[in-house]
Amino acid sequence: MDIKTFAEPDFDPKKWINRAWSSSGNQEKEVFVTNTVSRLQLYMKQLTNSLDETTTQILTSIPRVLQDASSLQLEGALLQQKLLSLEQKVQDVEEQTGNSIESLQRIDHLKSRLENAASALREADKWAALATALEEVLEAGVPTQNDKLIELAGQVAAMTASLEVLSEAPDYESKRLQLEALYNRLEAAISPPLIDALTQMDAERTAVYMSVFAGMCRAVSVCRCWRRAAAHRLLAAWRRLAPSAPSAPSAPSAPPAPPALARLLAADAPQQVEWLTNVLKVETPVGELLRLYTDVLLSLEPSPTQVVSANLKLCSTPDEGIIILTDLRREIDEFIACMRGIVDAPRQNKEVVVAATARELGRAAYAPLRELLPRYSEMQAALLRQHLDDKQLQDTENLVEHSRAILTVAERCEGWLETAFSKAKKIAGIAIYPYYVPAIENFISAITTMIFAHCRRIETAFLSTVSAGETAGVLSNTFPASLVLESAVAVLLDTLAARQKIELEEEEPKDEHQLSDLPSLVLEPDSRQQLATLRSQPQSSAELWRAKEQLRTLARAILRNPIDVLLDEIPQLAAWNNNDALSTDLPDFSLSPQEYITKIGQYLMTLPHHLEMHLSEKQAPWQFLSEVCIHTCDKYAEKVLNIRNMDALGTKRCLTDIVYLSSVVEDLGTNVTPSLKNLEKSLRAAAPTNE
Repeated sequence: MDIKTFAEPDFDPKKWINRAWSSSGNQEKEVFVTNTVSRLQLYMKQLTNSLDETTTQILTSIPRVLQDASSLQLEGALLQQKLLSLEQKVQDVEEQTGNSIESLQRIDHLKSRLENAASALREADKWAALATALEEVLEAGVPTQNDKLIELAGQVAAMTASLEVLSEAPDYESKRLQLEALYNRLEAAISPPLIDALTQMDAERTAVYMSVFAGMCRAVSVCRCWRRAAAHRLLAAWRRLAPSAPSAPSAPSAPPAPPALARLLAADAPQQVEWLTNVLKVETPVGELLRLYTDVLLSLEPSPTQVVSANLKLCSTPDEGIIILTDLRREIDEFIACMRGIVDAPRQNKEVVVAATARELGRAAYAPLRELLPRYSEMQAALLRQHLDDKQLQDTENLVEHSRAILTVAERCEGWLETAFSKAKKIAGIAIYPYYVPAIENFISAITTMIFAHCRRIETAFLSTVSAGETAGVLSNTFPASLVLESAVAVLLDTLAARQKIELEEEEPKDEHQLSDLPSLVLEPDSRQQLATLRSQPQSSAELWRAKEQLRTLARAILRNPIDVLLDEIPQLAAWNNNDALSTDLPDFSLSPQEYITKIGQYLMTLPHHLEMHLSEKQAPWQFLSEVCIHTCDKYAEKVLNIRNMDALGTKRCLTDIVYLSSVVEDLGTNVTPSLKNLEKSLRAAAPTNE
């Protein structure tokens, strides 16, 4: 039996009895209770005996524990007395030895000052001897033998160390100035032979001279000399490669300067990095190389820009000039790729190149392209304008053929602009936009000017026809000429919108590397800020929309001209008044439409056939017909309202004409306008009825 259950805080006798009874099986209650009570009594007796024994043991051990505690307390008191006695002795010793220690400290400090004074005197003597020796070397001339240079390097290092020892001397500043003057003379003397060793890439001689500069703590001067030597060597190589003047067509072609320069620098770069790392022991070899190439690119004479510009002058066509600029971009990209490979190459103690240093090299490398991009804008505009030198565009006599020639140009613009954009991206990517957009606008402006000029010719021909008393209409050559020209403008607008959408979707992969961020390397800050606007805004569409609207108005004026001429006669017709009484009594069915309205009806009925001949599906012939019918109804109502003194018979005749016109309009699939319906209602209300 587990008696732990009885010790639980939530023990419930009833639950325990029920659980014990459920596990008793078929045993009788009295027997089960008797057995359980007996067992519990036995456990209680055992627990009581165990408690008695434990109590007896505790009572027996308490006196012994108390005796041990008293002994420990006595020993603690004795230990405390000993500690107090020891503390007193220590204080007495400190008081007795304090003065002696202070005396020793003063003696030691005095000894140190005496030793420093003696050392300073010795260093002063040594300094004087070294300064005299260095002065003699400078007077006699700096030696060029390696062993003597090594000895000079040791002497210089000793003078530098000696000056540091004399930092507390009263005449330290004068000695420092004297040493600086000696070092300046020494640097001026050994810089030329050091530059010569650097130019010849003589590692042994360079190392000896470097030890002299290191002794002077002027290692930076070695980098300056290296930069001068390397720049001189590269500039000399450039002068041998670059032609001083453009080659004549008949002369043997000189090597192209920009490609030769790119190959020269790309081949020189790894060697220079190795030299800076292993010979000059420079901590930032890549940064030094980038600064060197930046200085070289900015100091070239003749500059790459001048060379490429001279080649551009020899181009017979703008297309050749664009090819030269494309090749220039490719050559610069190859050089930049080489530089990126050096910058990103894995090496020990990976150097972090300063972003400004890399950006300066990039701008120097792309300087020829940046300076010649305005020339691209001129060449691209000239290349596009060449497409307008078409013989058909020179024919201004035949209005329709000239309009068709302009339509052909508009339809071919998509291919021309696509080609121009693909070439432009090869030159400068999205950075070309500040120069590409003006070229396109120049081309569109030239087409727009041509469209407006032809529009004025069509309008002049139309007005001349009207002034001569003739009618224009759908059969006039001015109508198809204006329609075809309007179609050309629509095609051009659609092409510009489609090209803008395509160009916006052609995003270049973003490369934020300092050497490949073309917009920042090629464009000035103001141009970079306008880049997004130039890409998103429509190109020269405002004037084209104005031309389209003007041509639309002109075409409809020409189409409505015969109707307008006939409608202008309505107020002056004699049929509206002065009719005799007998005629007034005639029944309505005896009246027929008058001649003017039948001519209008005939013209309207012939329009669908003629419009289909001149209009395309995009121009919607039914829309033209609907507009003409609406115009006719409204204009007819307006003219009728201007009739004065209309008599009863005139009213009947007018109603007959209105019914005829309404039937023609409805046969053409157009509804009669409200103004004409209201006029008809008014006239019927005023007309007399035949009884």
